[in-house]
Amino acid sequence: MKFKAILMVALAFACCLGADAQKTKKKKFKGTQPAVETVKPVPADTFSYAVGVAQAPSLKQYLMQREGVDTLYLADVVRGLKANLTEKEQKKFAAYAAGLKIAQMNREQVLPQLNNSATGNKDSVYTDFALFTEGLCDGLMNQTKNGLTPDSAMKVAERQFQYQQQMVKNLNAKFLEDNKQLKGVKTTESGLQYRVLTMGTGAVATDTSEVEVHYEGTLIDGTVFDSSYKRGKPATFRADQVIKGWTEALKMMPEGSVWNLYIPYNLAYGERGTRGIPPFATLIFKVELLKVKK
Repeated sequence: MKFKAILMVALAFACCLGADAQKTKKKKFKGTQPAVETVKPVPADTFSYAVGVAQAPSLKQYLMQREGVDTLYLADVVRGLKANLTEKEQKKFAAYAAGLKIAQMNREQVLPQLNNSATGNKDSVYTDFALFTEGLCDGLMNQTKNGLTPDSAMKVAERQFQYQQQMVKNLNAKFLEDNKQLKGVKTTESGLQYRVLTMGTGAVATDTSEVEVHYEGTLIDGTVFDSSYKRGKPATFRADQVIKGWTEALKMMPEGSVWNLYIPYNLAYGERGTRGIPPFATLIFKVELLKVKK
């Protein structure tokens, strides 16, 4: 009897709740709908001008960041925007702008690269900008002097590049020849030279050993191209994951050793070099073998 009574009460409550909900629902939708706001159109001339003004900040940012336009010359941009040119005139000015951009690139990037390849010094004045530009322009217009063609001109340029490479090669070879005469310097069959500063007593690495080292690398003119000391953190790598001169030395150095290495280009980065290291470069390293890991 109790269960039946509880059930009857629950049903009555549900009915009441449903009735109340219906009442609430009816009350909710009483009254009129809110009025729809009317948006008036903008006159075409007002709209056109306003859109231009709204886009101006973005355009200014684009001109400065992407096109490199100085704010002092915004008036010239305005003249271009307002110019009513024919298609032929547009192509003419586009070509002129391309010439200006290439001239800047030649002055800032190409000439230093040419000077470096021709003399080993990117800051030299060996390549004359005016004559280089003249040759470039004559070549474009097929009006070259002295019977030069692009192929014959390239042979002239390559001769200077080869001369510079030979000079560098000879300079590095002389350094190694003089260096091996110094007291304490030993030379292996491969041509690797080394001097023992401290001979350790620990384990010796194999090809697959992982080693922890501190080092500093310089060119024969004293230029530092890499240094774990400057980074404040030793380097860790496998003995066979570095240049040949390093691998050979690491497999001779007991843990705890400090050596100077003098590595010929054929045991380093070869005839092409790499970033920060020129072709045919002899590399000088101070290497501190901190640990040989099992």
